[in-house]
Amino acid sequence: MKKRINNIALALLLTLSSCVEDMNVPCGWITIEPPVKVEETRSAPEIDYLVSISRGSSIIMAPTRYSLLNGSITLPTAANYMLTAESCTRTEAESLPSTYGQPRYAGTKAFAVNTGQSTTVSVRCSMDNAAFQLLTDDSFYYTQYEVTATVGNRTVTLSDTQTMAYFNVDDTTGEAILSYHVTATTADGETGTSSGQITLKRRNLSRLTLKAIAKGQIGIQIAYDDSFTPIVTEITLEE
Repeated sequence: MKKRINNIALALLLTLSSCVEDMNVPCGWITIEPPVKVEETRSAPEIDYLVSISRGSSIIMAPTRYSLLNGSITLPTAANYMLTAESCTRTEAESLPSTYGQPRYAGTKAFAVNTGQSTTVSVRCSMDNAAFQLLTDDSFYYTQYEVTATVGNRTVTLSDTQTMAYFNVDDTTGEAILSYHVTATTADGETGTSSGQITLKRRNLSRLTLKAIAKGQIGIQIAYDDSFTPIVTEITLEE
């Protein structure tokens, strides 16, 4: 892991020093300041954001942990740069710290670099994926139950011991279709099942509540909490 981090830092240095080596290329400068939380609705640990810079289809700076970025960064004079900050990759959002995933905070901001000048850029990062939670109400008398929740080719199993999972959504629509299947058993061996689909939404917590509506039948209540916006973060680039 240490070798990989050193390689990333070296690649960053070589990429951003290229315009300095060629004196015919006009340049400007940016300096990355620590991320600043500007809004918080629930506590979360400090995040060592992945920060990257692109221009069109060209990757100017590959995703690099903020803790590895120190001092001023020199870039060729140009418009249409894009700063991206993300707490984790989309893959990590569905696989770490366990298979149930984690909230992913991300944001982008376009900026320009002017010759001989420093550039200040602020990017607001908010939750970029969706949360799914399993609940039961007082009527639910089944003693054992589980819900398989599937989005695309990923399936997780929720129960009374694991009630929350996180899913990526479509970049364009901000939504994803989740298919669920409930199986439950009482102490006497009575069973019940239920299946269906719901639409997950970016920055939303979707709650699936299980109810026992009749013998062998399970009712489903679905609620969306659009106030579930855990953290908004700013990263500032300035002189």
